[in-house]
Amino acid sequence: MTETASIYGPVADDIPTVGKRLRSLANGHHPLLAEALAYVFESVGKQIRPALCLLSGKFGEYDLDALVTLAASIEVVHTATLVHDDTVDEALSRRGLRTVNAVWGGKIAILLGDFLFAQSAQLATDLNRIPIMSLLSETVMAMSSGELRQYAASRSRDVDEQDYLERIAGKTASLFAMCCQGGAIVSNQPPHMVQALREYGTNLGLAFQIADDVLDFVGDESRLGKPAGSDLRQGTVTLPLIFFARDIPKTSPFWRHLQHGTNLTEIVEAVRNSDATRRALERAEVYAAAARASLRNFPRGEAREALEDLTEYVTSRSR
Repeated sequence: MTETASIYGPVADDIPTVGKRLRSLANGHHPLLAEALAYVFESVGKQIRPALCLLSGKFGEYDLDALVTLAASIEVVHTATLVHDDTVDEALSRRGLRTVNAVWGGKIAILLGDFLFAQSAQLATDLNRIPIMSLLSETVMAMSSGELRQYAASRSRDVDEQDYLERIAGKTASLFAMCCQGGAIVSNQPPHMVQALREYGTNLGLAFQIADDVLDFVGDESRLGKPAGSDLRQGTVTLPLIFFARDIPKTSPFWRHLQHGTNLTEIVEAVRNSDATRRALERAEVYAAAARASLRNFPRGEAREALEDLTEYVTSRSR
């Protein structure tokens, strides 16, 4: 069980079924493909996305098999993006584990990512629901657009808050939204509940990513599994840096160092010691509150309580 299992409430015992489904996807393939699939699904992480699928399904007809299929499809998409991202970034580790790129090389990693995207589509097709298949394609496009925005921003090191929010809406929040909206669709909930859960997922995803970006500056490196300020070192400008930059004169050496990628250790330390991380976390809490507000018309019970608790959890990680 993960550290978050205690707040997954009524679906905590069902979540391991998603992991079993994912590990079963390695069966029946060429040995190299089977080995790589088993490797990427060996570590299950915090399982927040599967939890969102199952918890959202609790407000309707709770069909565990269908919800597990949905959750597996979403986790496969998420895994595919990580495999491709690590390859583009030439990353050798993620959360303390060697990447597919490090173990098998870039060519295998790209091919594996392609296979995973196709596998996700197959799982969505198994649900035999056109809205889910449409939602999956829209989500993958939104995620890809977000990643392209991030790449463009990393090249220019553009300090633009609106661009940042649009980036994370695509690369992170869209997948959270699909979890919740998809869970509502699969469990046959009425349109107003489907929309409310989508809004919850979107706002939770925004809060999650902003808090994650704060954690990149203030988190313990042994727990992060990477050096503090890794995003900045890769050229990614996040909200704490944007808030910090607003208070720095354009004549400051900071701007020159940021544009040329120099003295980054000093910049990371300056951001860490400023109030920019606090202000960014306050913004995350605004989105978390908006997520909770989306649940106001849902029946009180364990599922709603768990979703409300998750809004607290995603921001508390950075405190």
